[in-house]
Amino acid sequence: MNTLQLVPLLEPIRPQMEQVECLLHETLAKAEEPLSSMLCRSLGSGKRLRPALVILSGGVFVSSTPPFHTLAVAVEMLHAATLIHDDLVDEAPLRRGHKTLHTIWPAGAVVLAGDVLMAQAAWLVADLERPRILKVFADTLCTTCAGEIKQILANEGKQGGRKDYYRRIGAKTASLFAASTEMAGILAEAGEPQIAALRRFGRELGMAFQIVDDVLDFIGDEARLGKPAGSDLRQGLITLPTLCYLERVEDDTPVHAVLSGQRDEEHVRAAIEAVCSSEAIETALAEAWTHVRRSQEALTILPDNASRQLLCSLAEYAVERRR
Repeated sequence: MNTLQLVPLLEPIRPQMEQVECLLHETLAKAEEPLSSMLCRSLGSGKRLRPALVILSGGVFVSSTPPFHTLAVAVEMLHAATLIHDDLVDEAPLRRGHKTLHTIWPAGAVVLAGDVLMAQAAWLVADLERPRILKVFADTLCTTCAGEIKQILANEGKQGGRKDYYRRIGAKTASLFAASTEMAGILAEAGEPQIAALRRFGRELGMAFQIVDDVLDFIGDEARLGKPAGSDLRQGLITLPTLCYLERVEDDTPVHAVLSGQRDEEHVRAAIEAVCSSEAIETALAEAWTHVRRSQEALTILPDNASRQLLCSLAEYAVERRR
């Protein structure tokens, strides 16, 4: 497989992404110390995929302008805030190869740091003076938080089948992808059918992206992932590869042992090996490709230009990436 790389893929919009990066750090610098430095650290790396979606979605219709950079920064800050809160809830020790914020600061301060990022993101969106965009932003924040709460309150290891899984990743991941593309379409003053198409594209892309994240949790290189393999299993979280595996086996497997509470390294490694040696990984990736095709189909009503073509390529990147 000729794996797509994100940086070369986004080279056509590098000037816009550099402006987004500058605005991001200017916004973070407005916070007082030590908060400013810690927030810069939390946002110092990352794919910037969601900001790229904003720039490209708007670029389908109009040239990139400062308001799109503002929206792109707001989206990235909201994403970072959710990661800070997720890491605290999940007690994750690492994120992108670095210690998570809750391993450095008290839990209360971590919660408030995430809240600051959310507030800054909301301020940026409000500054666009487009009430409809602000409504989409607020709805997305509510959806994301509700999805996280449901996951926390679910019985450990008993999150249900595929329907529950898709509902969970739709709320926690795909909703922000969909909002990124939809808000960009609104800002570009696209027609209603085009805005709806962008939202469908973003949602399907987000579903594919999360499925691949869950696959990489099993097969990805730990050094490149920046976290231990099998992180989801260690938390008793059932993802699509695990579901695909459980649908094909009887009870009393290494995976069942981990989900029942045996989380020592030996059992986790045995469970990872069991999933990877089955057809579960290929089945999950096939489902991710189904969502990619749906995302690309949604774009067919948009103007056929370089931005649309890059969005199609980004959808393929979501599955072909390795971290």
